[in-house]
Amino acid sequence: MRHFAFLFLAALFPGVLSAQAGCPANVKAIPFHKVDKHQMVVAVSINNSGPYDFLLDTGTQMTVVDFELAADLNLKSTGNATVSGASLHGPAVYARLDRLEVGGHASSNQNVLLYNMKSVQQDGFAIRGLLGEDFLSGYDVLIDKAQNILCIDDTGAMLGSMRGEHVQAASHGGR
Repeated sequence: MRHFAFLFLAALFPGVLSAQAGCPANVKAIPFHKVDKHQMVVAVSINNSGPYDFLLDTGTQMTVVDFELAADLNLKSTGNATVSGASLHGPAVYARLDRLEVGGHASSNQNVLLYNMKSVQQDGFAIRGLLGEDFLSGYDVLIDKAQNILCIDDTGAMLGSMRGEHVQAASHGGR
């Protein structure tokens, strides 16, 4: 499994990437849109269905799928859980996805949490879930807020082509 590296060069050195179009090392750029100026929403496909808007949440250990979407996709519970975080609190259930995909990068047999996200949606976030560290940890990831793109690389090419400080994100486990 690859290490979990986020390259925050765009945030640390705004001029470094602004002259460069797209992702480094010819990695495919995945567009995202911002909500509330800072929150990033990315298109996620589940079990070859979608795409659905998910909030990119580097602080969430496990990907979360809204109960309503889970029902639409006929996802089956594999056990009970309790969620306690900054914006999510309460009962949840575990489920397993056959496939979770973002911009052509896929994970098979991905464990997720199913959670009632109505309170988050009522706060103005029209999202169907949270894309968490469990998916992202298998890749080198660059978030370029200036261009509203996400760069995901599983080859090591992007990491090798970047100059500057690389920030190793803490890992709480993996998939």
